[in-house]
Amino acid sequence: MKLQKQISTHVESLVEIKKTERLWHFPFLAGICVGLCLFIGWYLGRPAYGNLSSIGALVILYFTHASLSKRMIHLCVCAFGFSLAFALAYIFSFNAFLSAVALGFIAFLSHFVTSWFDIPAPRNFFFIMVAAVATSIPFEVEAIPLNVGLVTMGAMLSVLLAFFYSVFIAKRVVEPNFRRKLKKKRYTHIVESLILGFAMFAGLLIGNFLELKSAYWIPVSALAILQGKDLFHAWQRNLHRIFGTFIGIGLTWLMLASEPSGLSLVFLIAGLQFVVEMLVVRNYGLAAVFITPLTIFLAENSGGMAINVNDLMATRLLDTVIGSLIGVLAGWLLHHGTLVSNLERKIRSTTILIKRK
Repeated sequence: MKLQKQISTHVESLVEIKKTERLWHFPFLAGICVGLCLFIGWYLGRPAYGNLSSIGALVILYFTHASLSKRMIHLCVCAFGFSLAFALAYIFSFNAFLSAVALGFIAFLSHFVTSWFDIPAPRNFFFIMVAAVATSIPFEVEAIPLNVGLVTMGAMLSVLLAFFYSVFIAKRVVEPNFRRKLKKKRYTHIVESLILGFAMFAGLLIGNFLELKSAYWIPVSALAILQGKDLFHAWQRNLHRIFGTFIGIGLTWLMLASEPSGLSLVFLIAGLQFVVEMLVVRNYGLAAVFITPLTIFLAENSGGMAINVNDLMATRLLDTVIGSLIGVLAGWLLHHGTLVSNLERKIRSTTILIKRK
């Protein structure tokens, strides 16, 4: 009876549309930020530049309804975090093992900082995703300043658009009242960050070991599941992720059949970004359907849409399954109270011994 109830709950979660206070014009702004970067790249005949800058433009997703000064400082700090995460991951992407170590360190640092300062959703997600995508870009020493600069310019463009949005539109939005959360202990943040960092390290290392073309998708899939607030939600997001990716691959195949390119591709990606932001707070499974083609178009094709769809479907599903398993295992560790408490005590005792010496 209990198992039947759990299955029923999971099935209902796939079709449930949650209520949200998010207005339509913020998803529209997110689509504009990403689309404008792509449009500039297309207009200048440099679509690869547009793709890189659009990754930085995702910083708009950290927009908050705080006061204008706090909001802009928050976005500027996040933009700096995007640039730093991308730079560190790209610099070490020349080696499969070092790139995995770099991603693990970035994941540790991102989770520790965002949880310590209680950064609202999407918390650590896009800092780690930006770093994961950077590991998939072919490494060239002379391209480091250019690539990092493009991501930074995309991020700053979003900050600028967020400023105008704040002045003319968001000032009319009433700031929601958030419940004060119980502050976690310092060592709890460290333990959670270590588990997350190791999961990202393991995911990318496995992908590199298997020589998968898009190894970054494994840690990203695991990370998406770890956004669940408890183990039940981690399992639920796992189901949503696999279901959404499977349907999303089919949707991607249909989109690729029309051979989008140039300006039509710009509008397609901007539209996908809008739809994802409209759905992600309402139903993650439905959002995952559109997240799949969005990430494929952004990260897989900086030079055009020459993709072998059959290979893409097979590898992306394999990446998702591996990443989902890693995510569920890491989620079990994160929400295992006894294990976390034991690790906290060991880290605390080690810290005390080091200080005494």
